[in-house]
Amino acid sequence: MENQKQSIKSLILLYGTILAVITILISVVKYAMGNHLERNVWESVFGIALMIALTVYPIMLFKKGNNGFLNLSQSIKIGLGVAAVSGIISIVYFFVFANYIEPEFAKQVMDAQMTEAIKQNPTMSSADLEKGREMGQKFVMPMLYGGIIVVNLFLGFIISLIAGLAMKKE
Repeated sequence: MENQKQSIKSLILLYGTILAVITILISVVKYAMGNHLERNVWESVFGIALMIALTVYPIMLFKKGNNGFLNLSQSIKIGLGVAAVSGIISIVYFFVFANYIEPEFAKQVMDAQMTEAIKQNPTMSSADLEKGREMGQKFVMPMLYGGIIVVNLFLGFIISLIAGLAMKKE
């Protein structure tokens, strides 16, 4: 049983790190190209497909290394672990990025959101816009960090639950 836990831990660390590194590389390329504030459908689809692959594959490896046996809790533990490791590494990257590489990142995000708010509500007064900017400035980075963890853990749970139900053999 102890060998099994070490195997789960090593799979979590390896594949969580791989997922984070690939995600960070994509962010670096987007930053280098000057479109780090833009999101598109293909990027989202690729990110989810990457997360599915790098969550399901270590579950399959664990099952194979465990003589074909896998229970649901092992699957969920691996999925949540990969998601948590990836999320923590990504948060560290975004902290460094937003504070040292691109110190104006939070302001850029707020400017993009203000532009969108004006498009959605062109009659909004400048006082309301400024009030929204002030409030948003305080919360943009904590929301980004929280969003990374929440989305990663949610997707990791759902993916590992489905994979575990499909692959379980006790």
